[in-house]
Amino acid sequence: MHIARSLILSLGACAALSLAMAPVARGDDTVTLKMAHQWPDDPNDYVVRTGKEFVAEVEKRSAGKIKINVFPAESLVKALDTHSALRNGAIDLAIYPYIYSAGAIPEMNLVLLPGLWKTPKDVFDFRTSAPWAELEAKAEAFGFKTLCWIQISGGMASKSKAINVPGDLGGQKVRAAGKMMEAALQKAGASTVSMSSTEAYSAMQLGLLDGVWTSSGTFGSYRLFEVSKFYNSPENYSVYFTIEPIAISTKAWKKLTPEQQKILLDVGKSLEQKAFDSAVADDKRVTKLFADAGAKIHKMTLDEWQQFRALFQEVSFAKFRNDVPGGGPLLDKSLSLYK
Repeated sequence: MHIARSLILSLGACAALSLAMAPVARGDDTVTLKMAHQWPDDPNDYVVRTGKEFVAEVEKRSAGKIKINVFPAESLVKALDTHSALRNGAIDLAIYPYIYSAGAIPEMNLVLLPGLWKTPKDVFDFRTSAPWAELEAKAEAFGFKTLCWIQISGGMASKSKAINVPGDLGGQKVRAAGKMMEAALQKAGASTVSMSSTEAYSAMQLGLLDGVWTSSGTFGSYRLFEVSKFYNSPENYSVYFTIEPIAISTKAWKKLTPEQQKILLDVGKSLEQKAFDSAVADDKRVTKLFADAGAKIHKMTLDEWQQFRALFQEVSFAKFRNDVPGGGPLLDKSLSLYK
C-alpha cells in the first residue's frame, strides 16, 4: 500500500511538472504568447507595424489557435533585460535590438560595429551569410531564436553644428551608438555620453548633448527632430545600422508543436522583404520630419562614409578584435563579404 501510494504521488508530481512546462493554452487548445518591445505604439513606426502584421498573420494562418498579446513601451520588461527574459521564459517573443545582448554574447557587438556596412542592402544580405549563422547559433545557445529579420539605418542629429565628417567632432558632446563607436568618436575629439534613447530629447533640449547617433525610427518615435538643427540622413550611406529582429524564447519554441513552429517561421520570413522596403522608406520619412521642423538636411556622401570608415577601422575594428573572443576571424569573414 505504501509503495502504491508513493507511486501515485510520484506520478501526480510528474503530471504537475509536465503541465507547468506546457505552452500557455486554454481549454480549446489556443496557445497564447506574450510579445514585448521597447517602442511607443506609433502607427508610423514600421518596426512596430511589422510586429502587428506578424501577430495578425500568425493568428490568421493558425485559424486563431495561436494568439499573441503585445506589450509595447517596456511595459512588460525593460529593453536591456529582454534577452534575459527570453532566456528564462518570462516573455515568449520580442522585437529586440540584438546589441543589447552583447554583454552576455560578446560576438553580438558585431551587429552595431560602425563602418562594417555601407548601405541598407549590405545589411539585408548579411542575414543569409555565414557570419550571421554563427551569431544566430550563439543566440540560440543563449536562449532566443530569430523569426523575422528587421533592420534600421542610423543617422546623426545635432544642435550646435553639423557633424558630417570626423573633423566635425572636436569638442562635441555626443551620444554614440554603442561602445565600439564611443571609442572612435573619443579618438576624434568628442566627449561621449551614455544614455538611453528615451533620455536624448531632454538632454538635447537642456544642452547636455550636442548630438545624437541613433536609428531613424527612434528619431521619429521620440521626436528628436524638435530639438535638432542639423540632420545627417542615412538615406544613401550610413556608418551604422541596427538589427532588431522578432525573436522567440527557445523555451517557448520547444513547447510548440512542429506545426506551430512552422507557422511562426513562415510568417516571419514572409515579412522580411516588406520590412526591408519599409526601412528604406522610413529613412525618407524621418528625414522629412527633420526638414519640416526646420533642420538643415545633409545626406552622407561616399567620401564622408570612407572618412568615418577609416576612423572606425583604426579604433572600433581594433577594439572588436581585442575585446571579443574570436572577434578577429568573425570580423574578417564579415568584411570579406563586401570586397
